[in-house]
Amino acid sequence: MKGWIYKISHRDEATGSNNFPSHCYIGQTRVTIEDRWNQHRNACLKYKASEDSRKRGKHADLYEVMSIIRINNFICEPIEEFESEDEYELATVLKHAEARYIDQYDSINSGWNAKRAARSPVRNPNEESLYQIAKENNIAYNSLRNRIKNLNETEDEAIHHLKQKGTELKINYQYKRQSFPTINQLAESKIHNPNKLSKKTIEQRIRKLRKQNKLTENEDHSNRRLNVILTDDIFVNSKQSKISVATPDGDKVTGTKKHVHSVLKQRYPELVPETYQTVIARSNKSNWSLEQAFGLDYPPDLKSVKKLIEEEGYVWADNEPPNFVAQDGKPVVMERTKEIFVSQS
Repeated sequence: MKGWIYKISHRDEATGSNNFPSHCYIGQTRVTIEDRWNQHRNACLKYKASEDSRKRGKHADLYEVMSIIRINNFICEPIEEFESEDEYELATVLKHAEARYIDQYDSINSGWNAKRAARSPVRNPNEESLYQIAKENNIAYNSLRNRIKNLNETEDEAIHHLKQKGTELKINYQYKRQSFPTINQLAESKIHNPNKLSKKTIEQRIRKLRKQNKLTENEDHSNRRLNVILTDDIFVNSKQSKISVATPDGDKVTGTKKHVHSVLKQRYPELVPETYQTVIARSNKSNWSLEQAFGLDYPPDLKSVKKLIEEEGYVWADNEPPNFVAQDGKPVVMERTKEIFVSQS
């Protein structure tokens, strides 16, 4: 079996010159260079630019520049050829060689590679023995493989960790004198969840209350369980439940979240988010208070500098106070000049 490391670089179709000599893309293939180049060309023709990093894909930088400068102004050429009778060995050699050439050409920082060489897609025959080890130790094979391959633990370290994990207390949820081993079972109970709240909503509310230490928890070591005692407010219909939000004027606005949003939006149009869904998304996060969710208090990322601004004479850099409605990012404090930038950017 054969494999190749290849390089894609610019070559002007008319003059034959490389106008971007410091830029290239390094890849590996077990089909011919010509076939792999045709795959890249076809993928480039179908490529659509996206600002979403999850949709861009690992070839985004390459395909964007090929689209702009035109495919015919690029060439694909082999750098090194490898041969082996063992498929796994070939895949491993190609992976290391690709990483070596990516470093040599610096094609991530000064080129069109998005990341380092991918792991081999070929199954290692030795993993059969790893499966047997997991079975003998009564631990999950995928967990064992992940700790050894991705966390770089030895077999003994991974086995010890997974066995220790097996002794941890399992969470058990108690509500109205009944126990539920999972939130999903709790959500499906018509008696305990009459408002038909989703599993995700119940899970978010429990997580938030646990983080705020507002739920009682009892350890039952004899049964290896941690009993979490749930309260009625977890299952209240969010559309009907009433809240109370403190305002900058010193009073409180009480009512459903939708009603409070409507009232506060009229009173503080520059502070309160335009859409009600923004408030809901924020208030579902465990580290956001209601006042922060409605834009009436510093958001979590800026909470650390509130005292500096209000009590210690610091000012916002360039006289640009943060927009609590859309602010995102950690602030940067300039101690010498007593200035605060709302974000690194």
